[in-house]
Amino acid sequence: MELRLMSLIGLVTFITLAWAISVHRDKFPWRTVLAGLALQTLIAIIMVRPSAFRDWIYTNAKISADNLIYFAQQGTQLVFGPLAKRDILLEVGFDPGNAMVLGITICGTIILVAVLSNLLYHLGILQRVVHGMAWIMQRVMRTSGSESLCTSANVFMGQTEAPLVIQPYLKRMTRSELMTMMVGGMATIAGGVFAVYAGMGVEAGHLLTASFMAAPTALYMSKILLPETEKSETADGATRDVKAQTTNVLDAMCQGAGDGMKLTINVLAMLIGFTAVIALFNYLLVLPQNWVGVASPITFDMILGWINAPFAWLMGIPWSDCEAIGQALGKRMVFTEFIGYLEITGARESLDPRSFTLATFAICGFANFASIAIQIGGIGSLAPDRRSDLAKLGLRAMAGGILVGYTNACIAGLFL
Repeated sequence: MELRLMSLIGLVTFITLAWAISVHRDKFPWRTVLAGLALQTLIAIIMVRPSAFRDWIYTNAKISADNLIYFAQQGTQLVFGPLAKRDILLEVGFDPGNAMVLGITICGTIILVAVLSNLLYHLGILQRVVHGMAWIMQRVMRTSGSESLCTSANVFMGQTEAPLVIQPYLKRMTRSELMTMMVGGMATIAGGVFAVYAGMGVEAGHLLTASFMAAPTALYMSKILLPETEKSETADGATRDVKAQTTNVLDAMCQGAGDGMKLTINVLAMLIGFTAVIALFNYLLVLPQNWVGVASPITFDMILGWINAPFAWLMGIPWSDCEAIGQALGKRMVFTEFIGYLEITGARESLDPRSFTLATFAICGFANFASIAIQIGGIGSLAPDRRSDLAKLGLRAMAGGILVGYTNACIAGLFL
């Protein structure tokens, strides 16, 4: 009960923090926020609160993720042979903790999901699902058609792919709509990495729930940060469809495979680079402490844990786990959510189940410094005239994406 009360206090605190850094604090969007909170809570009631229906969703989400990983392994085994087969690596002497080549596992899963996503987009199935979600949010929250559509697309697509569905409107979108588009991209993860995180030991059902909760949350959070003061071109809805650029099914699959490979290389490069940078930071911090004979040197991980522990506590996480979760939250913000999930899955045995679950919700999103550059470059290439606006909104959008994850964790904490 005390932890649930703390989650409620945290929810109010994080929304207040968003208001504190708002561009227009005198224009708090009460209706949008209350409607968004209602949708966010409704999703949590259906998909977080224990019930037979919730168990059915989680079971099928896990089965789907496991199947995707299995199907991806058929491709990676063809290319990489024994290196993609965990059982063979165990037989030849690898210990269980090392009997998986992470790069190979990531490669196959991301490419398969990218192929399937492109195929569904070419067939028009993905657009129908996205339009359905956008229609609900637009009418309940009174947001514009373009921002509702892009935010819905972010549930399934990456932060630079989702804006393609509203490309005809990008040049004339209001600054508030641009903020919503950026926060939506920061607050969600791409379908390509969903199965990867599930394969790492993160609950697939929680990842799915966090992604759906992020859509309405990103809408109201962005409207707190930058309330609408202009007339939107799509206030009554976005009617212009963007057709798939692929010629046929085979072309869609080939393009998806290419996009998946680019994403794989990007993920692997960030993992290698950021892990190396963390090691460098720790070395530079520990070295002078060793010179003066400090028995227990302070590390970069410890500093991140101390800074972010209060945020973890506000979500309703037991204080005994707050430093460990704080380290994961800090690494997610400074580096990438991949590092954050590696952190909590590695410490899972020592964490309270509630702590692990709430951390899953809090980390689920692309809100980090690298994503600011990714959005400026990716979205800026679609609308060069808006590049300066994207750059000005970048830091505030990242803060919004982080707060979306934190408020989702608070809402989930009310039902756990």
